[in-house]
Amino acid sequence: MKKKFSLIFFGLINFLYCEKNLVIISPHWEGVKIEISRAFCEWYEENYKEKVKIEWIDQGGTTDDIKYVESLFKKNPNGIGIDIFFGGGLSPYLKLKEQGLLEKYKLPQNLLKKIPKLCGGIPNYDNDFYWYGVVLSGFGILYNKKALKFLKLPPPETWKDLGESYYYSLVGAADPRHSGSMHMMYEIILQAYGWEEGWKTIFAIAGNTKNFSTSASEIARQTSTGEVVLSLCIDSYALAQIEVNGSENMGFILPENQTVINPDCIGILKGAPNIEVAKKFIDFLFTEEGQLLWIQKKGKNKGPKKYSLNRFPIIPDIYNYPEVEIDTNPYKIQNTITYDFKLAGNRWAILDDMIGTFIIDSHTELKKAWKIVLKTKNKNLKEKFFEIPVDKKIQRFLWENWSDPIFRNKYLNEWIEFSLKKFKNIIIEGKYLM
Repeated sequence: MKKKFSLIFFGLINFLYCEKNLVIISPHWEGVKIEISRAFCEWYEENYKEKVKIEWIDQGGTTDDIKYVESLFKKNPNGIGIDIFFGGGLSPYLKLKEQGLLEKYKLPQNLLKKIPKLCGGIPNYDNDFYWYGVVLSGFGILYNKKALKFLKLPPPETWKDLGESYYYSLVGAADPRHSGSMHMMYEIILQAYGWEEGWKTIFAIAGNTKNFSTSASEIARQTSTGEVVLSLCIDSYALAQIEVNGSENMGFILPENQTVINPDCIGILKGAPNIEVAKKFIDFLFTEEGQLLWIQKKGKNKGPKKYSLNRFPIIPDIYNYPEVEIDTNPYKIQNTITYDFKLAGNRWAILDDMIGTFIIDSHTELKKAWKIVLKTKNKNLKEKFFEIPVDKKIQRFLWENWSDPIFRNKYLNEWIEFSLKKFKNIIIEGKYLM
């Protein structure tokens, strides 16, 4: 009898403290993964008397993660062994929901009521409860104050400023085909200026861009070291560099009337194998402990232990927490653009490929052509530089057929051929005009 009781007792203890699993795919940087994992595991064990182990997956960035998830679902339509998609902005979740790849989960009312439905006209969570914004992101320009002072150059105020001739080869940017935050900034520029002026601005910035990295965080680091002097940058990477290098050395602006405040989201993937733990993970992110992690500096009360995350919480009450030290409250930022997130989601893939073929894959030739354009007074040559082989009116036709590899490759080949030929012709013509 005693032996049977002991087996039952130890079996119960083992059950209570068995380890649960959670698999998350996320483009978040390593500091987020470490701090969120630690805090959630502690919270989960304290509240549910179980240990949990988190496995993080990342294929290189938001766009790569989305492609990976989509490819897995094509092979396994009922589930892919991954519980959660976490981070990458808003547009990926609109796409995942439309494809039926997210599980519905409504937060407990005591947590849901703390989240405003909108920020700057953009939804903070899905009306059908398929995704939730966890933090808010601002997109702007990071710049090295010391380098600008040494070069006797003014700090930028708008996206268009980055295309000014005096910033030639001083700008840093990343490839939107790998970086979701960089993709957002190109989309914002197109929506802020409109199709024609937007593309002209993007081309001018590209002409001044020294290099294109696959990582947006790497470009932010290069800006702080002076390898580049200015860069397109999401607020979290900018604030991290300012924290390390000091506000006297680094600056960051959100271009007035030319940016958006966008939720950085989370959603449970269809067929999640550990769905109950996934729900608890989402619950945790909207608790006071979960939200404070994003904004508190490392070592502060209820803050991260090793890495400051430098993000803006989605819950407004957190900004009133007595120990929070921050000058910016995204809910008080005015003069943002009216952002069409549905359009942005629809053209996500084709915009990446347009930037890739028009600009990045032909960047060596583009820079040479841009140098000529900056010097010449030939109007036709300048206009030719900004030409693209895509009319605004055919966007819908493109995105509705873009999943067809034959269709897509046909356009990619045409676009890269057009771009290389255009820039080479400008280089040849420019030699005769100089």
